[in-house]
Amino acid sequence: MPQRVREPSRARCAREKRRRQTILAASQSKTKRDARDDGAQKIAFDNNKTLSDVLASKDARDSASKSLGNANWASSLAAFRDEKAMSARRRAEMGAEIAEMEREEEEKEDLIDTVWVNNAGAVAKREFRGLAADEEEVTVEDGEFVAFGGGEKGSDEDIWGPNDDGFAVYVDDDDTIFDAGAREERPRGLPSEMRCFDTAKIMVKAGDGGDGAVAFRREKFVPQGGPSGGNGGIGGAIYFVADKNISSLEVFRKRVHHRATPGRSGVGDKCNGHNGADLDILVPPGTIIRDSRNKKILVELTKDGQRVLLVSGGRGGRGNASFKTSKNKVPMIAELGEKGREMWVEMELKLVADVGIIGIPNAGKSTLLASVSAAKPKIADYPFTTIVPNLGVVERGYERMVFADIPGLLEGASEGIGLGFEFLRHTKRTRVLIHVIDCTSDDCFKAYEAIRTELELFDEALLDKPEVVALNKIDDVDATERALRMKEKFDAEGVISHCISAVTGEGVDDLIADVQKALRALPPIEDVWESDVAPGGARAADGKSIESFTITDTPYAFIVNGDAIERFAQMTNWDYFESYKRFGRVLDMAGVDAALDAAGAGEGDRILIGDFEFTWSKDRRDRTLYETFKRRIAEAPGAPRGSRHWPHSV
Repeated sequence: MPQRVREPSRARCAREKRRRQTILAASQSKTKRDARDDGAQKIAFDNNKTLSDVLASKDARDSASKSLGNANWASSLAAFRDEKAMSARRRAEMGAEIAEMEREEEEKEDLIDTVWVNNAGAVAKREFRGLAADEEEVTVEDGEFVAFGGGEKGSDEDIWGPNDDGFAVYVDDDDTIFDAGAREERPRGLPSEMRCFDTAKIMVKAGDGGDGAVAFRREKFVPQGGPSGGNGGIGGAIYFVADKNISSLEVFRKRVHHRATPGRSGVGDKCNGHNGADLDILVPPGTIIRDSRNKKILVELTKDGQRVLLVSGGRGGRGNASFKTSKNKVPMIAELGEKGREMWVEMELKLVADVGIIGIPNAGKSTLLASVSAAKPKIADYPFTTIVPNLGVVERGYERMVFADIPGLLEGASEGIGLGFEFLRHTKRTRVLIHVIDCTSDDCFKAYEAIRTELELFDEALLDKPEVVALNKIDDVDATERALRMKEKFDAEGVISHCISAVTGEGVDDLIADVQKALRALPPIEDVWESDVAPGGARAADGKSIESFTITDTPYAFIVNGDAIERFAQMTNWDYFESYKRFGRVLDMAGVDAALDAAGAGEGDRILIGDFEFTWSKDRRDRTLYETFKRRIAEAPGAPRGSRHWPHSV
């Protein structure tokens, strides 16, 4: 058993000394803290005082301290309020001073000294009127200029101002000379119902093709089933269909974007994706569709039920089953679907009607249409009641005729006056014209000649259309006499004319009978516009060789242009390493490599094919391609696709 070693006396004394010093320091700290607290309470120890005396004195000191604290708080609050009020007064005085300065500056700029104006009034009037020194002077009181130095806004006062030579008149205060920074007024646009009735601009996009699939047949008792990835479906196409139940393009006012359904992607077991549904866009007959970029006519619909293809859907990508060969029995490659074409088109409506009713505004055209058909156009006693063409069907015997009420034309319509361009183009798609003349006007024959002149200036072919003149409003006595005189003149010139009253129906039947005879004399309707329609509908790269391309050297990159090569680059699925090798082989076989070398492409230069950009390199070893593939897969977001090892295992 080990024995206890006795601690030396010196060490024991040192430890005891440190313990005593620690206790002494703690007691001194407590004493100082108590003294500080007593000082705060101002309580002094007195052996002669009893406990009740000490407590009473403490209560007295507490109440005094409390009253003093309340007084300090009240004084602080009062000082705070005074400071806030003083700041508010300073701000108000400063604002008033600034307003006064601004008012004085405005008076200096706008007002002219009254004494100087009174002395110079006669001189100003003489100078404005161009009076000589010996001519009579006109004083300010005798003239019509009564205000100087600027009138109030919106007043009719004439404004005068001094210049270097004396005086100059600044006419009314809305003159652009007075306001040098006046903004030029923008021309007012067409009304919404007119703008959306016969013209529209929409965006159409064909459906994208579905992606091909990479899959393999894995079935019990079927070893080495092989690739089974199906092809993607074809995207939906865009068709335009003429529908006689639609009379305007107003439906496209809020429907601007039209997209067909994309094709579905392929799946395993060699199942191809479903084709996208085609999109039919219904338009009224007589609609012309143009490319908004080059204004070429793409589609023109003239008959009811006519269905024309505008844009074909994108081709579906091939699955890995389509890439199986005797050398590559396990292909790890598939194609993406072709992107559907997207374009903006402009539509213009030119009515296809048998008869067009033309004339000056308020001549009775709408009344005539309402009397011969079931149409209910707006009728009123002011010009331009009709701002959009109205259609009506007229039945005579076993024949049906379509009448179109063309809005009123004015002199100068061929130059665009009175929406002339908007109204005149509707007359080009009518076969027979009824020219309605308001016989209550003294200048009715001049108005007739003016309209004929505008038709000739707009399109000379309009004068070759058969025309029947309707001398309207013979229910008025003066108009009847004028109509009879004009009929004699038209008969002498060989122009078919009838005196009618659209309100009472007098003479209307004879007018319709002659219109019917004129229609029967015309040959059947033929689509004379097909020769001007650009061929469309097919995909841009269909039927084109991949060897047809051009190379443009720009400061940014070498751009390879070609419909077939661009589609090939877009449909390449860069998630599979075999796509890299196939892309390199195609560039070599198509002659793109040699063309880029001839164009001066060097190591590291940018190459742009469609929307795909890559860096040019002459090193085509599989290891280099694989490093590029791995780097791209690592940088791409999302989960990687394709083989994780190269070469892939089978």
